[in-house]
Amino acid sequence: MTKQSEALLEKNLIQQLFGLSYASVKVMDGSALVLNLKLQLEAFNKAVYIDKEFDAILNHLVKGNVFEKAKTLRDRFSFTRDGLAGLLE
Repeated sequence: MTKQSEALLEKNLIQQLFGLSYASVKVMDGSALVLNLKLQLEAFNKAVYIDKEFDAILNHLVKGNVFEKAKTLRDRFSFTRDGLAGLLE
């Protein structure tokens, strides 16, 4: 088994992601991180989430340790959309 540094592993992963058309995002603080998550979820799901809906999503993601949170992000999550949400899409 060969070993590589964490820095080299990270560099190779980033290159692979760029090769798959992923883009780099500057996240300067926690608020920017949460906003980016919202934008990415909306783009992936082709939806617009009002604050109440996004708060429900965040509340669902908050539970558990880091490994459980990663699993939660990969799983499906369904919730009842607020009646106003359809007007925003």
